[in-house]
Amino acid sequence: MRKSDKKIDNEIIRKLTIVCEEAKHTDSGFVWLTHEVNYQRFPQSLKVILVFDDEVTEAQLLAEFRVLIPKIQDALEPILGSVLPASQIEARREHHVH
Repeated sequence: MRKSDKKIDNEIIRKLTIVCEEAKHTDSGFVWLTHEVNYQRFPQSLKVILVFDDEVTEAQLLAEFRVLIPKIQDALEPILGSVLPASQIEARREHHVH
């Protein structure tokens, strides 16, 4: 990873951490988020993955996912210079110990 890529990655992490911490304070079943990226194909390769507790209902997951998409897009737009397509944001379920 080039130094400039590392700088962008740190900024992505900083922005996504803010969205994550805010989202965890809702009763949505949201657990955490992460991202994957290949900087040789940035920003087209950027993918944000939202992880939800496997016990959350499908309706709750979809409702919270719809709320979080624009928050992620808004957070990353200054870094990307454009809006991250919703197709590059996905939701997954994970078993979460309470």
